[in-house]
Amino acid sequence: MFKNKIFNRVLLTGSFIVSVLIIAKLSGVLQYAFLPTAGSEPTLKRGTFIFMSNILPYDKYKILAFEQRNPNHFPGIYTQRLVGIEGDKILIKNGNLYVNDSLIDGKFDVKQSYKVDRGFANHLIEKGFPEEDFQNIDEDYYITYLSDSNLEKGYFFERFSYYTETDPDIFKTFGKNWNADNFGPLTVPPGKVFFLGDNRNASLDSRYVGFADEKDIVGRVFYPKN
Repeated sequence: MFKNKIFNRVLLTGSFIVSVLIIAKLSGVLQYAFLPTAGSEPTLKRGTFIFMSNILPYDKYKILAFEQRNPNHFPGIYTQRLVGIEGDKILIKNGNLYVNDSLIDGKFDVKQSYKVDRGFANHLIEKGFPEEDFQNIDEDYYITYLSDSNLEKGYFFERFSYYTETDPDIFKTFGKNWNADNFGPLTVPPGKVFFLGDNRNASLDSRYVGFADEKDIVGRVFYPKN
């Protein structure tokens, strides 16, 4: 009899927890997803699970999830950093982000394209960087994506830009002769928001898909912390 009471209590508690989790999932209070891309690295690692909620404030410069509706690009829920809200002036100059004429890069960790020599490339691969992340451009140098925390004294590295000409995808969306590293200035229209991936040269974000609607935001990522 005593064992039956314990079993019933455990079963009731478990059923209650499962019911709460189902309600939280359906209401958006607790959401989770597998992240298959590297567009928000280094903050959100490719291949990890992230947790989100729609009851947390959608603060600027936080990573949010939103529904991407541009029919010219792959649809679905994207997770990127909110960098512009209604009335904000957005400018990317030489790969650096300015919002309302203030330099924003430095407030959070971002990845940029770097040219590195063979020695630094080998060193990073030994530390666990995937070999496929290094693009060989000649016998001695590679292009890869690094954040400030990856840079080490004693090795050669310099910022590298693929983008010197107009990007046709950006032109198709905005009708301007811009590219990923030199974009804008433009002002965010009413009811719209502007997202960027932290992995600046490997992210399909508002530079390509255009503004998102405020109403299409579905939650804020709270784990991993951002």
